[in-house]
Amino acid sequence: MKETRRIGISTLLTLVFSGLVLVSTGTLLAVSMTNSIENTRDALTARIEELLEEALDLTEAFYKPMEAQARWLAQDIRSGRVVPSGGEAFRYLLHGAAADNEQISAISYQRPDGSGYFYEVEAGTLHTVEWPRAWRVPLNPRAEGPQTWPPEAGEWVLRPSVLDGTRLGTFLVPVRGDDGRDTGVVAVRRNQIPLARTFAANAMVGQHELVRFMLFNNRVVIGHPELATMPKSVRPTVDDLKDPFLKEVADARRHPVALLDRIDGAESFRIDTAAGPRVIILREVPEYTAGGSLLVGVHFDPRAGAPELNRILTQAGLGATILICAILLAIWLGRRAAVPVRRLATAAETVQDERLDDVEPLPMGRVRELATASIAFNSMVDGLKERKRIRDLFGKYVPEGVATLLVKDDDASKPRIAEATVLFLDIAGFSALSERLSAAEVVDTMNAFFSDAVQSVEERGGMVAQFQGDALLAVFNVPIAQADHADAAVQAALAILDTVDQKTFARHRLACRIGINTGDVVAGAIGAQDRLSYTVYGDTVNVAARLESLNKELDTRILVASSTADGVRDARCEPKGEITVRGREAPVTVFAVSRS
Repeated sequence: MKETRRIGISTLLTLVFSGLVLVSTGTLLAVSMTNSIENTRDALTARIEELLEEALDLTEAFYKPMEAQARWLAQDIRSGRVVPSGGEAFRYLLHGAAADNEQISAISYQRPDGSGYFYEVEAGTLHTVEWPRAWRVPLNPRAEGPQTWPPEAGEWVLRPSVLDGTRLGTFLVPVRGDDGRDTGVVAVRRNQIPLARTFAANAMVGQHELVRFMLFNNRVVIGHPELATMPKSVRPTVDDLKDPFLKEVADARRHPVALLDRIDGAESFRIDTAAGPRVIILREVPEYTAGGSLLVGVHFDPRAGAPELNRILTQAGLGATILICAILLAIWLGRRAAVPVRRLATAAETVQDERLDDVEPLPMGRVRELATASIAFNSMVDGLKERKRIRDLFGKYVPEGVATLLVKDDDASKPRIAEATVLFLDIAGFSALSERLSAAEVVDTMNAFFSDAVQSVEERGGMVAQFQGDALLAVFNVPIAQADHADAAVQAALAILDTVDQKTFARHRLACRIGINTGDVVAGAIGAQDRLSYTVYGDTVNVAARLESLNKELDTRILVASSTADGVRDARCEPKGEITVRGREAPVTVFAVSRS
């Protein structure tokens, strides 16, 4: 017969590790793709941050010169170098102040009583004006209490024009004397057209534009590429633009954009509009609130950067395919390798449950070590089956507990002295019964009775040591230790009496008497050298037999000695006096037992 070639376990492990290598490769590929996504995110984030920073720098470059001009003019008026008036000298001074700052649309000076001057830069006209009370900057010419507003450093506000009421961002600087009195306020009004031009050029990511913009209170457009081509307007709003997305910024539902959540100080979200989805990035400019919120931002198509992401996703799909294949291979190999192990585990559990007849022989596999284990296991099961057959056969002639103990421990049969409770049972009227029945009927009746009696004894941990004609000798606490052996023997006796009262045996009614005693016995295998019997003997056994026969005299069914009565918990023990047992000097106190 050709020898089957088997694979060594090292080869199998190599195959499994190969699968793990594939899994590791897939993991590395996933890490690589994660890094690619991170790089794409960082690149897009960096580009957007660059645009926002550029917008902030442009804003600062737009506003700072206006602030400096307003502070210079206020300082010159405070020092007396400049005297506000409606004359040509003051107009010429204001014209020169605005000449180098195209972002200035008007310069004004207001006194505490609301009178003052308003210079239009584009027209070059100086107006002597009276501000309505509601539009005046509140000033304190009497220096009553500390002056806190406008602050000496100046502040941006949204102020109406005294000529037409249009409200634009205006920088206010008070003219405050050394005595704390306000003599007036200088106001520099902005011109948004130069700032709007700086937003004309959009950045590109792939084929998609990144549109920069600046909004005041989410509605007024300060900067946007469309402003460069629009007619001059004092306050263009988002409704004046063709850009459909800025109109929705304030009211549309905002969805988080995880890819752009790392832009410091900015809010990133996606809006869904009739024109399609759009990603919006907003950052507030806190230094120039001008009576509201000034925002710089960028909006772009969510598909910007999609080509790079698509490439990453393609790599991810390929990597996932490889990873899945590697996992499937590992699973297949693992299952193939686990089959004989599972069979061995199942067979071992069956053996543990002592269902040896249900154990199927383990097949020979191709793995050398597993094949060796299968051979050893099959041999072990065969040995256990043979041992069980011997024990079963042995158990028919000796008590089951003794048979099991002797199979496990060769020294268990050696004689030893131990405390035990002995139960001695005898069938009442057996001689008369046997005269009426045939031999076969006698055997059937005795077998039926002893079957139930033995079951009652063994269910309570006892062992039937001998059958003596119509008598039965049972013992508790040997050969297997039992803590409550006295009570267990009494409960077994009560169970036997219940069985006798409730049923017939081979169609015959029986009665029995039981004596129980607790004490030291000699237990062990006794007999000829080649024919032994495990039993107990000694004075304790003799007393139990004497108690059984005394039932007839006392008209009782169960008698126990005081040594047994002391250990009874769940039965009623009625004293019956003392008896003298042949061979013993001390009398024995006797108790009749019944259910409590």
